[in-house]
Amino acid sequence: MDNITYLVPATKSQCVIKLDPFQFNFYEQSSIEIHSPEGDYLQSIGYDVQKEARENRIDQIREQIVLLQSLCDKITQDVELPAQAMAGLADLLFRIREFMPKE
Repeated sequence: MDNITYLVPATKSQCVIKLDPFQFNFYEQSSIEIHSPEGDYLQSIGYDVQKEARENRIDQIREQIVLLQSLCDKITQDVELPAQAMAGLADLLFRIREFMPKE
């Protein structure tokens, strides 16, 4: 592989892997498990990145829900929403379903 640089040329104990943009995108959205030739689990990579991204999405959705609730509390009469606003609400509700516990 041309994106691996060994830090200590005499030994293969350490190396640096520089990801190209496609590989980095895959890394952010996936996890990697390293196993021995015998199939024994050795290491996991990427779970922390996924956990942090999920927590950020949850925080963002919570903020949007609070904003939506505040806006709805201010409505005192019938309101007709434009199509773009309806699409935005539908998207928000769809993303909320992703984080709701499945019962």
